[in-house]
Amino acid sequence: MQHQTCRTWKENLMQTAFAMLISLQFLIILLHDLVEIPGWSHSSQVQAVLGKQKLWAATLINSIFPGIAAAFAWYFWNRQRPAYVDRYWLIYCAVTLLSAVAMWYLPYFLGASDVKKNEYQRFYAGTHQILPARGNNPRPNLLHVIFHVVFAATLSLAFLINTRLI
Repeated sequence: MQHQTCRTWKENLMQTAFAMLISLQFLIILLHDLVEIPGWSHSSQVQAVLGKQKLWAATLINSIFPGIAAAFAWYFWNRQRPAYVDRYWLIYCAVTLLSAVAMWYLPYFLGASDVKKNEYQRFYAGTHQILPARGNNPRPNLLHVIFHVVFAATLSLAFLINTRLI
């Protein structure tokens, strides 16, 4: 009986942590290119490069999948979840983290085209940096590094939920 109580407590804690992180991830995807925070997020620079309509379209499209993941987290709160929900979370979180690696760390370590370097420079000029420069390769700013930590933590929890290791 005590083992069951402990397991339920761990599952509830993991469910709470995942719901909070996936909701934060949804808000990050939804708002990070729309909110202007000097030194952290320069949405006006992104809008100047992409244009207002393209920025809003990309934001709405990119928010669909994390929105579904967050909606599942709250809808299935303290309920039995179908297996497809756990799989959706795992696949979505893996794709998100892999996309961040492809968009940020491959160009940082391996370089990027001059067009891509120029675009990143125009988007993120004047934002806080913590990673050392690697020539003139694009590098993730501090805000994006924080986002990527959230993505990795969310993927870790999705993996644990999916494999029932906790």
